[in-house]
Amino acid sequence: MKIISHRGSNLSVYNKNTKEALISAINNNFIDGIEFDVRITKDKKIVIVHDPIINFVSDGSGLVSKMKLKKLKKYNFGTREYPSKICTLDELLNDINTNKIILIELKFEGNKYKKFVDIVFDIIKKYKLNIYICSFNNDLLKYFYTKYKKCGLLISKFINNKKLYNNYYFNIVTYDYKDIITKKEIFLWTINEYKDDLDEFYIITDTPYIFINKWNHIS
Repeated sequence: MKIISHRGSNLSVYNKNTKEALISAINNNFIDGIEFDVRITKDKKIVIVHDPIINFVSDGSGLVSKMKLKKLKKYNFGTREYPSKICTLDELLNDINTNKIILIELKFEGNKYKKFVDIVFDIIKKYKLNIYICSFNNDLLKYFYTKYKKCGLLISKFINNKKLYNNYYFNIVTYDYKDIITKKEIFLWTINEYKDDLDEFYIITDTPYIFINKWNHIS
């Protein structure tokens, strides 16, 4: 079993998807990787944020795609006690020095995704890191796959469930599909309680401490 911290979750005091949470998680000896989401701003910068609007993840408001980075940087994406500015993909990757898994989910609504993909690819190719790329958007991912092979499709009961057998490097599936046999790496999302049949998988979780505590108890 490999533990992937979902948006930097690791019992830290920092908000998810902030640079502080992600660095804290990847520096944890018991965590094997981190997962986070990226979007593109109005001025074509790649930022780490889950929602298309910032209303619920910051003290600001507005659409990420309609805002420039300079404006986004004015808002607090952390907490009152531990404030944090929005982080660009470059800013995060520049501060990482590890071979642990860095799983990046590409968030994009619409079909004009090629510029977004090109910019993300130009960023990740600068770093000698163990980067995995994933998305729910199959068309976007197919285009990324022409440039970079460590790509995987996000699959659930309701999205991409007819595409379990694909040519990507890995799949990310919900627990319901864990027994689908494919000759590739399988990530399970989002697993937040311990189960006894997870040893062969990569586990994307908001609660990595549950798995860590279980292992410590067993040992």
